[in-house]
Amino acid sequence: MGGMFKLTSCFVFPQSRKLDVYFEFEEKLMSKSTLDKSLLDIISDPDAGTPEDKMRLFLIFYITAQQAPSESDLEQYKKALLDAGCDLSPLNYIKQWKAFTKMATTPANYSNSGVKPMGLFSRVMNTGSQFVMEGVKNLVLKQHNLPVTRILDNLMEMKSHPETDDYRYFDPKMLRGSESSIPRNKNPFQEAIVFVVGGGNYIEYQNLVDYAKPKQGKKVVYGCSELFNATQFIKQLSQLGQK
Repeated sequence: MGGMFKLTSCFVFPQSRKLDVYFEFEEKLMSKSTLDKSLLDIISDPDAGTPEDKMRLFLIFYITAQQAPSESDLEQYKKALLDAGCDLSPLNYIKQWKAFTKMATTPANYSNSGVKPMGLFSRVMNTGSQFVMEGVKNLVLKQHNLPVTRILDNLMEMKSHPETDDYRYFDPKMLRGSESSIPRNKNPFQEAIVFVVGGGNYIEYQNLVDYAKPKQGKKVVYGCSELFNATQFIKQLSQLGQK
């Protein structure tokens, strides 16, 4: 009887949060489909999810939006989020992050000096942006490999690709070559260790598992500095937004 009560509670809990509504809305946001309900309505609905659910949904909207909402619209969203009991600190950080990525992708004018920038900051920000954007898009829809999985595939299969062509390659068994011509092993690798410096997540891990599973003999180990669930990630964004 106790087991049946717990099972019933498991079903009631998602229904009480209307997670099916969130699932459908997130899927439409990420696939750029037509929305049959406004985001503001969901945020303002006291029976739809927790404050954390509402904030997470809005962050997905904000990150995946091709054009950021206007200041007046953003103020409306912020008021609705505050009325729903949300902490706006995560949004403060995501706004800063989006501003940095926008700066990194905007070419600067160096015509007067005749010096071209190295673009290191630009590349770091673009790569980080790609990881976050594609990670968000694959939270629900998992048909495609995440960036970390694509990079691993290029490296393990020795594929030539702009995404990984300039990765550093060290092999003590190979003769030392010049900087422009580094000798490489021609055979695909069978084992790999993927380590994320910073927060990792179950989505990346599962994506790597799905990648390696059908490949006979391939072994992939995934590690990271910290492994976050959704609650912990929102908490970290909140801490960053308060700095």
